Amino acid sequence: MHVFRESISTLCKKDYTPAQISAWLNCADKAKWEREFASRHTTVAIENGKIVGFCDCEDSGHIDRLYVMPGHEGKGIGSMLVKDAEDSFLCDLSFVEASVTAKPFFEKLGYQTTLMQQVARNGELLINFKMEKRLNRQSL
Repeated sequence: MHVFRESISTLCKKDYTPAQISAWLNCADKAKWEREFASRHTTVAIENGKIVGFCDCEDSGHIDRLYVMPGHEGKGIGSMLVKDAEDSFLCDLSFVEASVTAKPFFEKLGYQTTLMQQVARNGELLINFKMEKRLNRQSL
């Protein structure tokens, strides 16, 4: 939860208002996340004994959560986490709902926007982007 909170409150503040960030942060449910992490492919990046990023995904090809600690972005951690998620899929399409902040990152990894949407979080509307990427599979 610490990585999530730090990432949103620091890295996303140029793209979202304080009210939107507060609403986003307050929609996280730790117990729900723990259940989901236990039933999904979840990868954690650790540096010097501290968690600096994490990603979880579903077998369907859906990357649900990807967060990297401020100060660690741009070091390849996010790319490594997404690559690990993509390698775990038994399908040939990966998809994500990327924040305004994360959209350029996913574009660099070959994801294409299919839809811009507004999602409600605790009474606030936030823009995000449905994005997808065809995975090059020799065989599934």
